[in-house]
Amino acid sequence: MKILGFNGSARKNGNSMKLLNEAVRGAQDAGAEVEIIQLYEKNFKGCRSCFACKRKTPFYGKGCAMKDDFSAIMAQMLEVDGWIFASPIYMGHTSSSMSALLERFHFSHLNYDEHKKMVERDYPSIFLYSMNGNQNFMHQNGIENACKYDTFLMQEAFGPCQYMIANSTLQFDDYSKYHTAGVPVEKKTAFNAEHFPQYLQTAYNMGKNLVEGLKNG
Repeated sequence: MKILGFNGSARKNGNSMKLLNEAVRGAQDAGAEVEIIQLYEKNFKGCRSCFACKRKTPFYGKGCAMKDDFSAIMAQMLEVDGWIFASPIYMGHTSSSMSALLERFHFSHLNYDEHKKMVERDYPSIFLYSMNGNQNFMHQNGIENACKYDTFLMQEAFGPCQYMIANSTLQFDDYSKYHTAGVPVEKKTAFNAEHFPQYLQTAYNMGKNLVEGLKNG
C-alpha cells in the first residue's frame, strides 16, 4: 500500500511539514509506504482554462493536457492508494503551489456529463492546514469554509476526505527580529506550547486511520 504526501509550503521544517511528517509517521506505523513531494521544488502552474480535458476527443478522461512537472505528479497520484495534503493558509486559503495542484487535478477530473467520478476507484485523502490566525479570525473570515470546500471537491471527485486546521501557529523562532508589534507573542507562544502537540497527535491519528481505513475497506 502506498500513500503520497504533499508539502505545500516552501519551508521544509515549518508547521505544515511538521504536521505532514506526523501524518506520514502514522501512515507508516499502519503499514503503508509513503513518499513526500515538495511542491515548491516542482515547476508547474495552475489551470490555464484551455478546456482540453473537456473536449470531445480521445484525450477526454486522460487528465490535464499541459506538459510540465504536474504531469508526472498526476500520474503518481493515480498509481497510489491515498493522499495527504499539507499547506499553510496564505491570504485566506492554501499556498499558491497547493492551489495550483488542486486546480489542475480537480478540474481535469471533473465530469460535466453525469457529475460522477471519472476515476475507477476511491482515493481517500486528508488535508492538514496550518495558520497564524486564531480560531476567531478563522471563523470571522470564512477560512474554515474554504478548507471545507477543498474536502467537498475531493469527496465529489475522488473519495472520502477529512481535514484539520492548526490555529495560532508560530511563524518565527524569534519574533524580536521582525516587525510584529501587533502580534500577542506571549499569548501565541503559550497557546502553541499547549495545542501544537495536540495538532501533531491528531495528524498522526489521521494518517494512521487513513491507512487502516484502506485496509478494512
